[in-house]
Amino acid sequence: MVICMLLVRRTLPCAPALLALALAACGEAPDGTLPDAAGATTPADSSPRGDSASPPDSARPDAPADTRPDATPPDTARPDASPDGTFGQDTAGDTMVDTGVDTTVPDADPPDTSGPPPLAVLELNALDLWAQPLPAGVYTLGVRTGGTEVATLPGSRPAMVTLSPTGAGVYSIELSATDHRTVRAELTLDASGGLRGRLVGDPGGGLAVSHGTRMVSGRSVPVHGVFLGARHLWFSASGRPARRGNNLRLLMDGEETWNAVAPELQGARRSVHMATWWWESDFELLRDPRTHATLGEAERRRNTVLAMLEASPARKRVIVGQFLGMDGVASTLSSDAALRAHGTTAGDEFEYMGQANPTRGMYVFTGPSVSFGPRVRAAVPGSSGAMFDADLPIPAELPTRTVDLTRWPTAIDLLHASWHQKFAVIDDRVAFIGGMNLRRVDWDTSQHLVFEPRRMLFGSSAANRASVASHNRLPDTGPRKDYMVRVEGPLVRDAQDVFQRRWQYLLDTRARYYEDASAFTTPAASEPLAGGVQAQVTPTMPAPFSENAIAETWFNAVRQARQYIFIEDQYFRIPMLAEEMVTRMTEVPTLRLVVITKPVSEWTDPGCEWTRRTHEMFSTRFRGRYQILQLRAFDTQVTFGFDETDAHFQDMDVHSKMLIVDDVFLSVGSANKNNRGILYEGELNLAVVDRAWVRDARRRVLANLLPAGAAVSDDPAAWYGALASAASVNDAVRARWTAEGDDISLDGRPLPDMYRPRGFLYTLTFGPPRDCLLESVGADVSFRWEPFPVRPRVLAWDPGAFPGGGVLAIGGGA
Repeated sequence: MVICMLLVRRTLPCAPALLALALAACGEAPDGTLPDAAGATTPADSSPRGDSASPPDSARPDAPADTRPDATPPDTARPDASPDGTFGQDTAGDTMVDTGVDTTVPDADPPDTSGPPPLAVLELNALDLWAQPLPAGVYTLGVRTGGTEVATLPGSRPAMVTLSPTGAGVYSIELSATDHRTVRAELTLDASGGLRGRLVGDPGGGLAVSHGTRMVSGRSVPVHGVFLGARHLWFSASGRPARRGNNLRLLMDGEETWNAVAPELQGARRSVHMATWWWESDFELLRDPRTHATLGEAERRRNTVLAMLEASPARKRVIVGQFLGMDGVASTLSSDAALRAHGTTAGDEFEYMGQANPTRGMYVFTGPSVSFGPRVRAAVPGSSGAMFDADLPIPAELPTRTVDLTRWPTAIDLLHASWHQKFAVIDDRVAFIGGMNLRRVDWDTSQHLVFEPRRMLFGSSAANRASVASHNRLPDTGPRKDYMVRVEGPLVRDAQDVFQRRWQYLLDTRARYYEDASAFTTPAASEPLAGGVQAQVTPTMPAPFSENAIAETWFNAVRQARQYIFIEDQYFRIPMLAEEMVTRMTEVPTLRLVVITKPVSEWTDPGCEWTRRTHEMFSTRFRGRYQILQLRAFDTQVTFGFDETDAHFQDMDVHSKMLIVDDVFLSVGSANKNNRGILYEGELNLAVVDRAWVRDARRRVLANLLPAGAAVSDDPAAWYGALASAASVNDAVRARWTAEGDDISLDGRPLPDMYRPRGFLYTLTFGPPRDCLLESVGADVSFRWEPFPVRPRVLAWDPGAFPGGGVLAIGGGA
């Protein structure tokens, strides 16, 4: 018969007699060893991963090493596990991932080894594309030969298939897993026991095949490790592993975020690593509503980010983005002297370096491919000595683009890319990832009050803060919407790795202040937390790092969308993703798109035209399934005069970078909805795929935007309509105030409901794209679909555009 034994380990604890018979038929000893000719035994797990014996003639040369973040070349693969069974990271920064592969079998009675040895042994391993084991219960593994189903195995443990002496032939293996693409492989076993394998059908999966031998009944028997890697439907295949078992907390707006960050900084004992686009040392993290308005400068200074770091015994390392070149004339714009002083103070346990983004000129963007074999060799203990077949790179699934940064917006080749990541890692235990800088505008409450005294700058007087509290003046900064996520669990290691790679690069290139900076290594990922969720740390990193995991997750999410796409973002000018959304909304006639962003100036914003083009495209093609909204805060001020109650409508600074799809996927972080954020900017997002967690997050986001107390439905059609209705009601309120000149006479009476908005939602309207002064915004101009005639790329002065003057027309086009 073809199959001598099909064993799913640890699934037969109650059947020792049956197991003994199976072991005897296959020539395996009861302690998990195989007898050789002399009666000695060879450990069952000595191959295919650890045996360096030559493979059968059909084995092919080893594959080249992968260059992705979590791939380790064969010559650096760690040969064995650490005492706790996990795999960490060596000093070179290469990730080791524990596959959980178990090659032992339960004890049984001594077998009869008089029969003929098997032709070969196959060990089938069900992994994801990062070479992590798929959890029990989420996958099935099917084996067929000659059109006949041999077995369908519900996923629980790796499976070993021992083939009889007449077992030569072609075997079809299929791996199916929840939220993963099905992997199909064809294995051809020849009469000598040699094996060749290939993927069939979808090229997006992974197949790695290793070859070794075992001694069975005095003969060397080929043993082939077959590792199948299933590609996730939502996460980035080219990025760091999507790790399970993380505790995540969505933090809404500055008050909640910094109230969570501050105690972690104050309790830090070993290390604090912070990266930001902009730094202000007097940024106040804690602002108690009961005392803040009356605190003196000394009391408030203790609550600033710099004071908290200076008071901490931990070693602090800070990276701040720089503009227009590394350590050049503009390098100090985004930091201040108080922080930079620590870059030159030896022995203070406080290190600082700045980093510029060197991307410039023109280049062709192609998405990163993936090599599965090196990931397997990095993950599996002892595999560095095994012979693996060469595996073909798994192709990228992102569109190719010509990126021209010289069109920004005046055909001048400026170095205008940036490092925009905003995150912190504290004591290798907790991370914060999101969109908030340590900057004056990055603090607000989720109530977004117009008259909020805690939004005054650090240097403001107590009298001025009191004046804001009494509605006699507006605060220094306006209302602002943003998010971060608090992370505990294995993902903290990946956030730390992003920081470590940037820091080491600055050391290697001798950036300013490197003399006072120290190297460090990233620890192994911690154990998964019980009840945690699966998520992925997703960067965009320019060369020489060259990562584009954010783009991959966003494209995957749009391609999976069936019910809704929700975007809350500072920008809505991402032609690459817009094209994908058009395709998907055309394929799925019920798919809805909601965009919450902010107004765009037609005079000063170089993204004006492409924001308006994007809006016109969706509003024209998907009427009734697309809406674009803005957020406003509202309050009144009683003055003296004929009309004594004045209205204050303040456009909210939507600084969010949020994408939610179908209550399944959520991405949040520093990357805006523009091409640069997914192509070459330094960005960091967190991607979450967990239906309960994402649903709860979406409910909370909408509850904050809708009128207070409004029920938030889980039916996309219902909450889509609720958003539109709330915006319509508030639009009418705004129109009434406009008709009154934004002031009314109440003579001490309460404000009538007809003049009181509910929630923050309003309809966002745009004029035609041709009214925008600046057409171009670098790489954001890349539509394949061109809704308007392309204008020539010229600089022209039209003296007749306005009476008594003219206008400078700056050409763009796709």
